[in-house]
Amino acid sequence: MHDMSSYIRIKFYVLCMMAVLVLSACAATELEERCFPILTSVGFEDRKVTYALGFPREGLAGEESKNSKTNVSRVKAKNFKESKTKYESRLNKVVDYNHLKVIVLEEDFMEQVKIYEEMIDYLAELEEFPRNTYVCAVEDVEDLLEIEKDLPQELGTYLEEYLNKQENAKGDILTLGDLMDEKENKKMVLYIPYLEVEDSYVEWEGYYAVGMGLPPVKFQ
Repeated sequence: MHDMSSYIRIKFYVLCMMAVLVLSACAATELEERCFPILTSVGFEDRKVTYALGFPREGLAGEESKNSKTNVSRVKAKNFKESKTKYESRLNKVVDYNHLKVIVLEEDFMEQVKIYEEMIDYLAELEEFPRNTYVCAVEDVEDLLEIEKDLPQELGTYLEEYLNKQENAKGDILTLGDLMDEKENKKMVLYIPYLEVEDSYVEWEGYYAVGMGLPPVKFQ
């Protein structure tokens, strides 16, 4: 009886170790099949919503995979959901938004009130973007994306650090979670930082006020 119980324990231990190894292998494979954007840009052009992602210059493992197709141009579709889906379909990896740092909204997009509100509702339902992702607005997304080549770091990291530095002077920086909560509650006005590109850098030039069920309004 003692030998039988020992055999069962050993067999159980072996099965557990095999399960751990299988799960570890699956996790490693899953990591290799994902890409991790740190910036999302959303614009409006030709009556369509544009969408693009910005990625780190180095991958999570310290170097970007040569086979990772992440340099995809902005796409257009009739709404945010479709443009996001269309963009992701052109990548050769599954998009994981857990490392997202900043969402950049173009001025023309902000002025499409219904489309803007649909985006907030969709992201709240999707629960895919981190709630603590910073949100900012710019006049032209292309002008902002253009300066990345002149920056010492990726645009997403640069914007995150820039907004962090402004907190002492400007107060708490708006996050996606703030916008989601206000869209549902309609109890207060929130202020999205409005940035302008000057000499290959950004400057905080004003705000987009949103909330209370009112359309976004720009203040400079």
